[in-house]
Amino acid sequence: MKYEVTNDKIILTDADTFTPDGVLASGQVFRYGHEKDGTWWVISGDNIAKICEITPKNYEICTTNPKFFANYFDFGTNYDMILSRLEKFEILQPALAYGRGVRLLRQPLAEVIINFIISANNNIPRIQGSVEKIARKFGKKMPWGYAFPTLKELSHATVDDFVSAGCGYRAPYLVDTISRLNTTDFLDEVKELDTLNAREKLLTLKGVGPKVADCILLFGLNKYDVFPVDTWIDKVYHEDFKGTETNRNKIAKYFVDTFKLDSGYCQQYLFYYKRYLSRK
Repeated sequence: MKYEVTNDKIILTDADTFTPDGVLASGQVFRYGHEKDGTWWVISGDNIAKICEITPKNYEICTTNPKFFANYFDFGTNYDMILSRLEKFEILQPALAYGRGVRLLRQPLAEVIINFIISANNNIPRIQGSVEKIARKFGKKMPWGYAFPTLKELSHATVDDFVSAGCGYRAPYLVDTISRLNTTDFLDEVKELDTLNAREKLLTLKGVGPKVADCILLFGLNKYDVFPVDTWIDKVYHEDFKGTETNRNKIAKYFVDTFKLDSGYCQQYLFYYKRYLSRK
């Protein structure tokens, strides 16, 4: 795959390791959608990108911030090399073939923390609804909609605000965590830590358990030696890998022990493929 960054767009050619569905609909981001004409869009912070397939495997990504989205979509990483390493595992080959267009996003850390606290024991449509309501209430009005609010903007949010946005029991966790992120050097400090210590630090945030911590490590800190285990990965482990463990922390460890530094990539391919099979 080749990409070119211009003043107002990113041009992808021969993009065999990128598809909008594989990137955006793989459980790692919640402010995205697609139109009847086939155009996809995604919002991060106060940035928006619209993705159009010009011809098969050739895309234009129109945005006011091309450099941000070139990094966001991880275009600097060679996914052919990742796939070639994972293809050595026969059990992965169907998922890799189907999900070849999956990429791991490089998202703003604070945004990921807030989104994945909301995601705990939740489903994607409800998460999307809550995040959109929060953006409309606290985010900056943009020509295309509402930006995801900054931590400073969210410092005014109350428990009732988050409850009214559909966050339920997570509302006090959000207020507590946002206050901590605003009043300490937590974000800068956690970025300097290795995976083990970063996880321990994330677990001190209200509303962050092991699975949410692993999602933050993967999607916000770009730590690839993690394997978030949700309902879909639990199914993968028991149905496809014939595992017998029931403790999800131990299931995560099994996968990380198996796939090492490619674990995060592997998780996304398996997650995306398992959801496809369930819909099929």
